[in-house]
Amino acid sequence: MRLCQEAIRHSRRLTFDYIDKNGMSTKRTVEPYQLHFSESSWYLIGFCLTRAGYRTFKLSRTDNLALDKQTFVPRDDAMNRQTAEDFAPQLVEVQALVSPAIRDQFIERYGRSSLTPHSAEWLSATIRIPQSQIGFRHLAGFGTEIKLVAPADYVAEFKRYVAEIMNHYR
Repeated sequence: MRLCQEAIRHSRRLTFDYIDKNGMSTKRTVEPYQLHFSESSWYLIGFCLTRAGYRTFKLSRTDNLALDKQTFVPRDDAMNRQTAEDFAPQLVEVQALVSPAIRDQFIERYGRSSLTPHSAEWLSATIRIPQSQIGFRHLAGFGTEIKLVAPADYVAEFKRYVAEIMNHYR
């Protein structure tokens, strides 16, 4: 983080080894513009000289991060680039039934207004979450304390994700 902040502040290039989500490792040189926190991870947004385009890098997937001696002049289009929110995963509004046992966790993560009474056994929750492995992993962490209700396509994808987990134990 400190190196990234320094590089952004002083317009200095960063070099690092990057391991993508498929496990492929590449050497990258980046003109860093912004740090962004999303879904419990830090990301670096910058112009990748290796790929000749703007990219977002998950910091936990970087290795051998080094501050290059080479400085750069910020690109004209860098200030007109999308905001950090545009780099965040697409969120889907999901309705779920939540056990009172995890009420406090839900309030801490999604706010008090995300929950309303439903029955003696369940609270009704409306949350915004990625329709991806990240979102599914997060929801699966609640185990039997949550039941997804809608939208139907999200529920179907989540069921497929849980079925894949179950297949590992057959």
